[in-house]
Amino acid sequence: MVVNGGNSNLEVLHEAKLRELLHKLSSEEIKLCSDAAKEFVKLLKGETGGDLLRLYFHKSPELSELLDAWRIRHGKQGLHHIFSLIQTVLSHPEGKGRSTDIGTALDRFCLLLSQGKMNEICKELNSRESKQQNAALGLLTSMVRRGPRLASEIAGEFDFKGFARLAEYKTRGGGGGNATRRACVVFAVSFLEVGKPRLLSDVLQQKEMYSKVLRGLGRGDDDDDTVAYVLSTLNEKILVEESMILPSLRSVLFGIATLEQLASISAREDGGTVSELAHDVLVKVCTDPSNGLMPDETRKLTGNLERLLMFMKKLRATEIVYHRDLLLAIVRGRPSLASALNPATTLRFHQRLYFVGMNCHWKRAFQQHRDNHYLEVPSPTYLLLLV
Repeated sequence: MVVNGGNSNLEVLHEAKLRELLHKLSSEEIKLCSDAAKEFVKLLKGETGGDLLRLYFHKSPELSELLDAWRIRHGKQGLHHIFSLIQTVLSHPEGKGRSTDIGTALDRFCLLLSQGKMNEICKELNSRESKQQNAALGLLTSMVRRGPRLASEIAGEFDFKGFARLAEYKTRGGGGGNATRRACVVFAVSFLEVGKPRLLSDVLQQKEMYSKVLRGLGRGDDDDDTVAYVLSTLNEKILVEESMILPSLRSVLFGIATLEQLASISAREDGGTVSELAHDVLVKVCTDPSNGLMPDETRKLTGNLERLLMFMKKLRATEIVYHRDLLLAIVRGRPSLASALNPATTLRFHQRLYFVGMNCHWKRAFQQHRDNHYLEVPSPTYLLLLV
C-alpha cells in the first residue's frame, strides 16, 4: 500500500478498501462491524499494515471513526472487536515514534481514552465473558506502553484491587485454567516495562496484583513466552540501579512463595532460556542487598535474613545444578548463613561444602538458631571451603 507515489490504481484500490472498512465499522449490524474490525486488524498486521495506518491517519488525523464505532457498540455486543482494533492501532510499529505526526496523534487519542473512557473499559473488565475481559486488558496494555505519562494516567484511574482476581492462577488439582491470566500478567508487567522510577514505586504498592502474577508464574496458565517476558522485565527494569526502587519495596515482590516458584522454574529439566532467566533473577534477588533480602551493614540495609534462610533450606542443592549454584552464591556473599544449615544436609551438598573442626561451639550456635530463630549465628570454629 502506498500513500504518496507508486501505482495510482493500486492506491485507489487501497483507499476504496479503507472507506469500505470504516463504513462497516459504523454499522449497527454486529456481523458487519465485527467482520470489518477483524479484517482491519488483519490488514494492519500484514506486510502493508504501516502503509494502511499512514493512509488512515492522512484521511482522519483524529481517528474519529474508531470513537464513533465505540459509541455505537457501547452497551451492545461486539465492543471487544473495537477494543482489539484500537489496541492494534496503538501498538503498531508505525506509530511508535513520538516525534512523528502519527505517534503524536496516537498519544493524543490514547490520552483521550484514559481521561474519558476508563469507566467503559473497566465495565468490560467486570463482565463475565473472558473475550471481553481480554480485549479490555489488551487495550489497556497498549495504552500503558505508549509511555510514562499515559501509564501514570491509567495507574491513577485504575481499580487494581478489583483487577487482581483476573490474575488468579491454576493450582494443582484446581480444575481448568484461567482464560484471562495471560492478558492480566502482560498488563501488570507493562507498567514495569515502562520503567520510570516514580511510576514503578507507585504501581509496586499494588502488592496483591503482583503477588498473584509472580506466585503463579510458570504454572499451567503461563506459556514459556509469558514467563520469559516477566523474568526479562524484572531483570532489566526492576533489579537494576536505574529503577531507583527502595530495597524494602523490591523485597515485597519476592515473598517466600514467589521465591519458591522461581526456584521451581529454574529446576525444570530442559527448561532452556526460561530456567536460566529464573536462576539469574534469583541470584540477583538473593545476593544483591539492593533487592531487600541480603543485608549490608556498610549501607545500613537490614535485609530479610529470615526469609532468605527459609528459602535456602528449600533449595534442592544435591539434585538441581542451578539450586546448588544459587546456594553457593548466597553463602559466598554471607558465609555465616551456612552455619544455620543442617550440617548433615550440607555434607551431602554434592561434596561442594566441607566442614572442618566442628565442635560444641558450633552445636550451641545451631541450637540457638533453631530454638530462638536467631539469624546472626556466631561464627563456628570450622573452615567452610568452597571448591
